[in-house]
Amino acid sequence: MIPTGSRCWRRCVALQVTSAPPPWFDAAFAASGARAWWRFGTLQSSTLYQSLIYGYKAQGFVRPLVATGRLGLGTRDRGQSTARWVAEATTPGAMLPGNPGWVGTLRIRLLHAYIRDVLRHPHDEGAPGWDEAEWGVPINQTYSVMTISCGFLALPLLVARDFGIHYSSAEREAITHLWRWIGWVIGVDDDLLPASHAEAADLFRVAAEFELQPDDSSKVLIKALLHEGYDLPGVVHGAAPIPVPSILVSALDAVTGPVLRSSFSAISTRWVERSVARRMGLRRSPLHHLVDVARPAIRLREIIRTTGLLGSESAVIERELRTVRRGLGMEVHAGKRR
Repeated sequence: MIPTGSRCWRRCVALQVTSAPPPWFDAAFAASGARAWWRFGTLQSSTLYQSLIYGYKAQGFVRPLVATGRLGLGTRDRGQSTARWVAEATTPGAMLPGNPGWVGTLRIRLLHAYIRDVLRHPHDEGAPGWDEAEWGVPINQTYSVMTISCGFLALPLLVARDFGIHYSSAEREAITHLWRWIGWVIGVDDDLLPASHAEAADLFRVAAEFELQPDDSSKVLIKALLHEGYDLPGVVHGAAPIPVPSILVSALDAVTGPVLRSSFSAISTRWVERSVARRMGLRRSPLHHLVDVARPAIRLREIIRTTGLLGSESAVIERELRTVRRGLGMEVHAGKRR
């Protein structure tokens, strides 16, 4: 018999619970949201950078990284693994129980449970421990729902709108339904998850009204993200249709690296409260207008797409999926779907 409360017991419970979707879950509706998301998959994948910055705004998000000794370490790997998870979880059909997105999301749920256990009950007697009375439960429900519903849902849709992407009301609701399901599988309480896009937008606005006080740890994470949070050589090698000489990619990285860092920092200030951005070390500059420059091209692409010149919607989605998955070093064809 498996001891109650053991890690193996928690795995079994999580597997059993998440294998039976709640009554509100509509697989077809979630798949519709995934297809809407992936019509602009390349751009939506780039919003992950902003999602990570969102998570670094509050000490409650950052403190578990500090406590586990991961502050500023493994930034590129952490960003890549998060990007691969988002790509897998949002692939049409991949979040059905047993499919790759669902499996990856369940692994994160178990990882969060493990981290909570380690921080609250450290095995090393010399470890400082976790001050639950002062800080609350590590990776708690409040921060979990903010991560999913604000960082990965409301914020990317806000960024997409700023870039000129138009989603219909039905598409926004379908995308919300997909992320509600992802949040439920990852372990967010059902009654906390927004059931509509309006609720998610309200949660995002309410969260923005808190007086967040990013500390030095936030600055360390932002600096690491700006310098190491993207893998240009990997993206070029993965996404290029033909092999690209490594020396050429390295030269491109050396030249474009400083420009990308400045651009990312400036552009990010569009969606971060100015006072918070300053405390995080983000600097606004004229480069934030790159979004305005890109907007006409994105709108033109959408006009061309609606004429059918880019192929069918399925062809566009598959092309976006292939491009992103190659850039992330993932298998081009998603795993089993049903």
